[in-house]
Amino acid sequence: MKEIAGVDRRQVPTIRDVIPGALVNIVLKQDQPTGRTVSGTVQNVLTRGNHPRGIKVRLADGRVGRVQTMATGTENSAVPTQQGSDGRRPRPDQYDRDLPPLPQIGLDAYLKPAKHQRAPPSRAGAGASSSTTATASPRSDTMVQGWQDYGAAENEAPAIDETATCPVCGDFTGDEAAVAHHVASHFDE
Repeated sequence: MKEIAGVDRRQVPTIRDVIPGALVNIVLKQDQPTGRTVSGTVQNVLTRGNHPRGIKVRLADGRVGRVQTMATGTENSAVPTQQGSDGRRPRPDQYDRDLPPLPQIGLDAYLKPAKHQRAPPSRAGAGASSSTTATASPRSDTMVQGWQDYGAAENEAPAIDETATCPVCGDFTGDEAAVAHHVASHFDE
């Protein structure tokens, strides 16, 4: 007979033996190469019929694996009950370890302070129109003038009042594309 993960096919229990409430020894998916088994009580039978590698079950503690043998005695689901495929008992460092829970990290941990744009350097006379005052930047005036020219040519005013506010910091306002770019800057590395 062929061996699968160190278990002879004749020893794999049938669907008649594997029923909810039965004590079984299973091989977990991650332990298939080593053949390490754990014992537990069957909660659900997941395979409809017999299977050559063992019937798949869910144990009462939620683990899923294929039944290799029927367990005897009291249940001890934390300790392996069978030798590994190399014939030796597993070392303690091969057992499942209880790891501390991972910390819960909110999205605010990934936020960076908003980048404040500096005013562009003054370009005295370069592109400034006659309507430019000392307090307004020449760039913004030419942009407004450009929009006004566009609206006059099309006989309709552009929708300048459609602005959005940054949902992260609430300080930045602009059109939808500008706000999307600004929001992305909060999360850039």
